Amino acid sequence: MRAVRLATASILVDDTPSFPSRCIARCLEAIDAAGRAGADLVLLPEEPDVVGCLPERLADLPEPIPGGQTYERFAERARANRLYVAYSQRESAGDRIYNTAVLIGRQGELLGKYRKMHLAPGEEAEVDPGDLGYPVFACDFGRVAIGICMDIHFPEMWRIYALEGADVLLWPTQCLDYTGDHIESIVNARAIDNQVYFVSSHFVAQPFLAGRSMGHSRIVDPYGRTLADTSHRPGVALAEVDLDAGYDTWYTGELKERFPTLKHAYLGLRRPETYGRIAQPEGESPPWRR
Repeated sequence: MRAVRLATASILVDDTPSFPSRCIARCLEAIDAAGRAGADLVLLPEEPDVVGCLPERLADLPEPIPGGQTYERFAERARANRLYVAYSQRESAGDRIYNTAVLIGRQGELLGKYRKMHLAPGEEAEVDPGDLGYPVFACDFGRVAIGICMDIHFPEMWRIYALEGADVLLWPTQCLDYTGDHIESIVNARAIDNQVYFVSSHFVAQPFLAGRSMGHSRIVDPYGRTLADTSHRPGVALAEVDLDAGYDTWYTGELKERFPTLKHAYLGLRRPETYGRIAQPEGESPPWRR
């Protein structure tokens, strides 16, 4: 048994922007709340430095990681609460700017970074596409991997994470969804397909109305079931899970030995030799554009 207490936060975003964004202070408060609840890891939303920031100050946000003020504030709070903290922020690296997810360790150390690979339409005007590949990070309870917002729509990267042994997938986002059905369904699918725990973290507007930041940060199990969520309110949700508790298959005999859990079946029955089309460069007029 590998028990771990996972936490996720919904962070209130104001209609009136500020500099620095008030979302940063609220993220720090959420880390403290997760620490008091005994969490081992807490996930925060995408770019709390950007969301809620005065538009005219956005150019001032990118900073080196580690070394920048925003990162150091999050690292200090991770160290004070002795837990892992994951979130994303604007990163400056030479002459490039990235939307970078950060995993901070229990001692406030930088465990690793992931730079958003799949940029949302228009986002390329502000940041560069990621160049760090798809890293999986080792924690003292297991292995975690991170994708950011638009990445959720590209199942290939999440399958890579599963094949590399990720136990928990983390998804900080600032996405909007009129009903929640689209986002919740696709998160469930990523958890089910890869037979891993999936944690999402969102912003929330008050009062919640369709088409505004919806909150509802969730912790989802490998069967696509919600173990804990924040509903459409600010706050922190926590669930204790067993990373070794796979879902048993219904087979018997030799088949049961080969495929004892759904994870063994879903990942073990793959036929990668038939998937070459996925990795082929697109021509000037691919059929799907018609």
